[in-house]
Amino acid sequence: MILMRSKGWLLLLLFAAMVTLESCRVYRDVEFKGVTETRFTSFNSQGITCEFDIELYNPNPYKISLMQSDVDLFLEGTRLGEVILPAVAELPADQTTKLKLSCTAEPASIPKLVGGAIGLVFKKDVVIEGTGFVTAKAFMISKTVPIKFNQRLKKEDLGF
Repeated sequence: MILMRSKGWLLLLLFAAMVTLESCRVYRDVEFKGVTETRFTSFNSQGITCEFDIELYNPNPYKISLMQSDVDLFLEGTRLGEVILPAVAELPADQTTKLKLSCTAEPASIPKLVGGAIGLVFKKDVVIEGTGFVTAKAFMISKTVPIKFNQRLKKEDLGF
């Protein structure tokens, strides 16, 4: 009887280990679908703050939490600053999610951005770029995912 109980626990433990390992194997990277909207929310002596909405698709059968980011944002080649994730950034299973991210340009970037803004008058669109990584977590497993995107936006979408 004791032997059967220990075999039962062993089988249960083996089953749990297999499910856990299988979920690791089936992980598919989150897909960046693009920037859907960009807004400049403030322009003052502390810097230029912008918000932008992005769409991410989680192809996995479980939710994923975004824990931290280290993504630098560039506008027309000039570094704006580091992207800040919202306090709660969860991607539901097998869904496309829109996230609102923000970035405040460092004061050192402001003269370049102002000079570039004057040049934007003569352009039809601008290039926004991001590069870095995001750390995501599902269950107890964390994974660092490299991020690199380059997208053309119409200057009207930026409020110019």
